[in-house]
Amino acid sequence: MDVRGLKSRCACERINYATFAGWVAKAGRGAVAKRPVQFAEVRMPFVVPGAGADERLEVRFPDGTTLRGTRVTELVALVRALRA
Repeated sequence: MDVRGLKSRCACERINYATFAGWVAKAGRGAVAKRPVQFAEVRMPFVVPGAGADERLEVRFPDGTTLRGTRVTELVALVRALRA
């Protein structure tokens, strides 16, 4: 993919191209996570009856990870599990 394609994709994902380029450079230097990734099983329904587009929630972490759902309590539990 050429630079224009990358810039376009970054715009679609609402990511600043300079930020993306910095992440790529950092990854190329072999950056290591400060602590190991931990996983927690969380069950969320794939489809929530009656949930409209305006009722969907989104949580974005500084590293770019995005969580989406419709139930506040489940998203809060997932965020807490990921930060633990």
